[in-house]
Amino acid sequence: MFKTLVKAASTAILALGMAATAHAAQLHSGEVVETMNAGGYTYVQIKEEGKLVWAAAPETKVKKGDKVEFDEQMNLPSFESKSLKRTFSPIIFAGKIVVK
Repeated sequence: MFKTLVKAASTAILALGMAATAHAAQLHSGEVVETMNAGGYTYVQIKEEGKLVWAAAPETKVKKGDKVEFDEQMNLPSFESKSLKRTFSPIIFAGKIVVK
């Protein structure tokens, strides 16, 4: 029975490690093309590997031309910002934006 518990615990730890690795792999970085603040959030459009990507995170001081990175916590196909009266399609929600 003890061996079964140890094996189950090892499997759970391995699965958690794989999930953490998968989450860490969703790091985005690029140059800010456009940015705006509204409702306590900063919206940034970055150029990442030749593609334009929109992201939103808690308000951060950032300007056009800054190199930034952020972690992907949620990716939505479409999001309407009522305060900006604008729809972002698609958009990534991040925990924070880090200026490099």
